Amino acid sequence: MKEKLFKPIYWIMLFLLSIDFIDTNIRIIGGHLSGKGIEFPGFDINIQLSTVDFLVFIIAQLILAYCIYQLFNLKKIGGYIFMLTNIFFLIYGFVFGPFSSIPTGEILPLTLGFFAIYFILVIAIPYYYSEKFE
Repeated sequence: MKEKLFKPIYWIMLFLLSIDFIDTNIRIIGGHLSGKGIEFPGFDINIQLSTVDFLVFIIAQLILAYCIYQLFNLKKIGGYIFMLTNIFFLIYGFVFGPFSSIPTGEILPLTLGFFAIYFILVIAIPYYYSEKFE
């Protein structure tokens, strides 16, 4: 049964990561370039990115694209780097970046929810199917 479920789970994992990646890029790049700011679904928060914040975001997104590619190539390291990159960007955002002006309690529950989903997608699935992933 485990063997039969690998392909559907693998493709669902890649699909969800890719959709989230594309949605995040459209929302943040479009919001920044239009000058309207970035709004998160379900929140009445509007975040304006500085040029430095935007450059850090672009670098993080390039790394995340590489991580998704690594997961596509069945490499576990892609999942580890994916999580570390998100943690780095989150710390940057709360300490120096655009989230520093927002009370942590407002955005932290959503962030922890996304991290739980990311953990399942990029760490738990490759670990469960460790015979398939390098």
